[in-house]
Amino acid sequence: MENVIRTYQLNKEFKEETALQSFDFALQQGEICALIGKNGAGKSTFFKMLSGQIAPTNGEIQLFGKTKNEHARARQRMGFMIEEPKFFGDFTAEQNLEYFRIQRGVVEKARISEVLKMVGLSEHTKKKFHQYSMGMKQRLGLALCLLSNPDCLVLDEPTNGLDPEGINEIRRLLLELNQERQITILISSHILSELQLLANRFVFIHDGKMVEDISKTDLENKCKKQLKIKVNDSAKTSQLLERTFRDIDYRCLVDGWIIIHSHVDQGAEINALLHREGISVSEVMVEDVTLEDYFLKLVGGTAND
Repeated sequence: MENVIRTYQLNKEFKEETALQSFDFALQQGEICALIGKNGAGKSTFFKMLSGQIAPTNGEIQLFGKTKNEHARARQRMGFMIEEPKFFGDFTAEQNLEYFRIQRGVVEKARISEVLKMVGLSEHTKKKFHQYSMGMKQRLGLALCLLSNPDCLVLDEPTNGLDPEGINEIRRLLLELNQERQITILISSHILSELQLLANRFVFIHDGKMVEDISKTDLENKCKKQLKIKVNDSAKTSQLLERTFRDIDYRCLVDGWIIIHSHVDQGAEINALLHREGISVSEVMVEDVTLEDYFLKLVGGTAND
């Protein structure tokens, strides 16, 4: 299987800040890979290096097996959506895409109506860009990515500004592009529940370093059920759990919630123990582990720090 993207010991430094360090990454043809990290983790820096917007401090990037001198040609096979796309405010969707079609040497003019239909903008082609909502702007940005029939899409927050229906439509479109047209996709989003439905591989990045690279199958095996309890005294509960279950795996959330990842089948026993020790338990539930749960357990904190 061909490597679409390959990096070796990639580093990026900004003055005294290291944004990305020792980043070894490979994306194979046909994958949908989600890059997951908090704000400032290095995701956008990595995407900008792939697109050529910024240069690495050191390390190597290969695109379709091509090294630095041939990157411009390799990027013609890729569509990038990084930050808010830059369009002409007084142009319609058709006029904006016509400008980029000529600029990028796309021969078929009919491709404009094709991509506008694909992203659900067929009924808004005459409206000026400055009249577009944030969600419509994102759709037009995706249409621009698709204009040159790319083999790979690199998408940074492509569903930003979309309502739930729009997010669902974009997810269906990306799955269709991947499954029917074999387009490889590298994507980031703060909506981790969407990534869980879309991606078949997950790469977690924290403080500029890759902390885990895991397939969807392996992630699902790790994301077993968890026990969630709400108590009136988290500190006392923590001490009690650690004394009783030496190998317990848990974390405390706000408002008295405690998530227990191990001993889930002993929920009744844990509940009885807490009651005996005078701890008030207001809620107990067993739930599936989400991608966000897994991510927060891996790096700590909150998803959008």
